[in-house]
Amino acid sequence: MGLFHCPVGAVMKGDEECINCELCSASTKEERIRSTQIIREWLQETEKERNKNITIFKIAICGKGGSGKSTLTALLAGALEQLGYATFIIDSDSSNGGLWKKLGMDGPPKPLSQIDEKGVDGDWFNRSPMISTNFVEPYVKNQGLKSLVSIGKIEDPLEGDAREMGDYAKEIIRHMVPLDKEIILVDQEAGVESFGRGIEILCDTVLIPVEPSDESMELAGKIKYMAGGLGICRVRAVLNKVEDEEQEEYLQEALSQMDVRFLGTLSNQKEVRLRNMRGQGFSSEFCYETAGTLARMMLDEAQMKYKK
Repeated sequence: MGLFHCPVGAVMKGDEECINCELCSASTKEERIRSTQIIREWLQETEKERNKNITIFKIAICGKGGSGKSTLTALLAGALEQLGYATFIIDSDSSNGGLWKKLGMDGPPKPLSQIDEKGVDGDWFNRSPMISTNFVEPYVKNQGLKSLVSIGKIEDPLEGDAREMGDYAKEIIRHMVPLDKEIILVDQEAGVESFGRGIEILCDTVLIPVEPSDESMELAGKIKYMAGGLGICRVRAVLNKVEDEEQEEYLQEALSQMDVRFLGTLSNQKEVRLRNMRGQGFSSEFCYETAGTLARMMLDEAQMKYKK
């Protein structure tokens, strides 16, 4: 399991912050499920008190395959740039490889999984804590206030195991510490497998792009449930690919019944689809026009100041 991170912030078992969930000592599947249920109940009971001084540092973007995770990641990064925030983007999806195009970069970064940690690269990569300015080319690509790193992609048959890359991503997310006015965005694998491995455990926010399909809505409810078991108190849905008001109202009502809070809807759908089809990047101005309201609402909710 590696270094243990307490979801409720306890330094050690039995200290002032400990809620006696026993997750740190759970050794079986049944014990872990029982522990996460205790955490979930504690989150519900203490939500108002905990949300008084909540801050956004690390955002995991999760959802159904094809629902628009990479698109939401890129649009949010550009919108946050317009609001004066830098973003350090971790591409942890071992399949899709087009995020760098959406960000308007000239090519993908070299995968972090290819770093020789005992060689010259390891001198900077093994520093603790990890900060964005430690990452050097070709393992990072920069565009304006946006920086992108990639865990790795499976390009050929028998090349590797996505689970190994997921565990690698978990350790990087664990040790990353954002700089002032910097937000870390993690573009995750499709589905909930990453939650099963606890990759999101150090994220404070989960954003779920939801498209007009029963599968997408059902998965949003499952992600909300699993995020609670990891101690993540803020889970928000963002509607994507919505064609009309009727669809939007239906999705909002369905999400409300699953207790998944609605953050907003991505606009400019036709132009987004066109740019995605052509492999074109999103300018920061276009990102702000499309997702600026979402970014402002997210920052307002956390009482974080911005320049617009």
